[in-house]
Amino acid sequence: MLKKYLKAIKTAQVRAVFLFDGPTPWLQAHRRAALSHIKDIVHISDKHDDASAMHRYRDYLGNTHHFLLLDFTTTIHADALAALLGTLSGGGVAFVLLPPQDSPFRQRLINTSHKFHHVSVMHPSTSFRQLLTEQLSHSLEPAPPLAFPTREQQLIVQQMVDLPGTCHLLMADRGRGKSTTLGLAAQAWIRSYRGRELVVTGPKPNSVATLLMHAADSVRFVAWDRLLSEYPNQSVRLIIDEAAAIPIHILKQLSERFTVWAIATTVEGYEGCGRGFAVRFVDWLQVRKMCKQHQLSTPVRWAPADTCEPWLNEALLLRNQPSSEFTKVLTSSQVEIEAINARQLTEHQLSEVISLLLEAHYQSSPNDLKLLLDDAQQHLLVARVQGHIVGVVWYSEEGPLPARLQLDIQTGRRRLHGNILPQAVAFYLQQGECLDWRWWRVTRIAVVKAYRRQRIGRQLLDKLQDMAQQAGIDALGSSFGASPKVLDFWRSSPFELIRLGRKLNMASGYPNALVATGLTPAAALFIAQLHAFSNAELEWRQGRPVTINSSIYRIARDILTGFAFGNLPFTEAQFSWSVCDIKYSMKAAGLTLPGQILKAHEDLAKLTQKYGYSSQQTMQNQLRSLAREYLELSR
Repeated sequence: MLKKYLKAIKTAQVRAVFLFDGPTPWLQAHRRAALSHIKDIVHISDKHDDASAMHRYRDYLGNTHHFLLLDFTTTIHADALAALLGTLSGGGVAFVLLPPQDSPFRQRLINTSHKFHHVSVMHPSTSFRQLLTEQLSHSLEPAPPLAFPTREQQLIVQQMVDLPGTCHLLMADRGRGKSTTLGLAAQAWIRSYRGRELVVTGPKPNSVATLLMHAADSVRFVAWDRLLSEYPNQSVRLIIDEAAAIPIHILKQLSERFTVWAIATTVEGYEGCGRGFAVRFVDWLQVRKMCKQHQLSTPVRWAPADTCEPWLNEALLLRNQPSSEFTKVLTSSQVEIEAINARQLTEHQLSEVISLLLEAHYQSSPNDLKLLLDDAQQHLLVARVQGHIVGVVWYSEEGPLPARLQLDIQTGRRRLHGNILPQAVAFYLQQGECLDWRWWRVTRIAVVKAYRRQRIGRQLLDKLQDMAQQAGIDALGSSFGASPKVLDFWRSSPFELIRLGRKLNMASGYPNALVATGLTPAAALFIAQLHAFSNAELEWRQGRPVTINSSIYRIARDILTGFAFGNLPFTEAQFSWSVCDIKYSMKAAGLTLPGQILKAHEDLAKLTQKYGYSSQQTMQNQLRSLAREYLELSR
């Protein structure tokens, strides 16, 4: 029966998904059966040693697969589910083992599957033969032959060759043949413009495997970090595949340094920042280059009758719903604000929230939906106008953290999942008392574009602060990539900047910022001191004289101690050591530091090279030893 079914779906070029819902022994038996009977099955798991790790799912995005075994032993990885099913070819089968523990998101996958043929749920009581018989009873028409290349692909290839000075953007869902189109265009380019080399880059070499196969010998792969570090400006003509999986600030650097002929990406959330790519990077690029966007709408990896894609779109809310376009100047009384959990929203409201997050944030992904539905520490505050959701704050509960782990957290030996704010303050600023606090962290804040600059975001934050005070929360805060616009928004709020990192975040391209506001007298005073310390450090970075008071010196000494006796990097302690040196000089202690190392602003790698150390570890070990001696002498 199975052979008959596989033959039927292969002829129809549709995918089949089986969701296994049952106890652990039953799931393990089916896992062993799949591995023993299907030789070329791709096995990915969040636990088993004999499988590829689930968090490495992006390694498989450049290839096409016929059989998948996705083993969600403890938790469902929604990003991996969406991306990996997108690599499954028509006629392929995915076996998805759901974790035994139930959850709202797990139930959502099961409930939505009932609407779609060939997305089936297997229970211990299910007869596999009967299930396949029922599936075969539905009409499975042979898929009409698909021309290769398709008419859409041919037109795009021709336009790309005819417009060699234009940057061509291929935006489409997975399975539409973007990489194939780029490969065919590369061959056509070489035939038309002999001697002009093309280079392709992407997240990883295997991410562009399909492109390289169809390009034959017309291109070569170069990793993007090598391009930026080793290749002179304008030395190559570049193709970028799977662009949404590359940080946006890296894409900008590549576009400024080289002649980018083509960029392809999936935009409906598979890579975790596809919508942000479309909203941010494309707008940025079109201002600077002559661009032409191309759409590939016809699936080539499976037939139009395939039901896997519409199931994923509904289950994971991958389709971005356009936000309400009506707009008018509002009064505060017209905005209704409500605190609610994602599980309490109607399907339409949940879709509005997720669409708003996808549109407004570059890092939104299907995993966000799972987290909002399953994690009791995640909450929403929504703003409505005329019944439509026009603004949302997603916030999470953090702290207090167990006393037995606090020293390990502060010294950098432990990092617990979540609890971003208390752990960041305890480690980077060496202020362990915040680990005993109750925090609410603003994970995301978004307002529909048509309603921005009407104080909806501020109203949401004010309401959140009122709720937090009533709940006895010690502090509110947020962590984000500090782009100028985002930083200006937070600075106009009651939140105060307490840390601005020096290292650029790979996703945003900006340094990470921490902002906070204290809701108790003790927390307010504490955060005001951290804010003063942060301002002093920013003055120091700009080469301006710094005024030091007792609280700034105390925090600086704490941070220097964290470097000397913990795992805090030297670059995080440079300013603090400078403050301590002003208060009690190294010379007075009879100690000497290399050159102007406290005034340097390079990263660890450059400092290691500049001061002649054999490695970063050697440099930091010697400096830690010196810092311990200095702290002892300056007590």
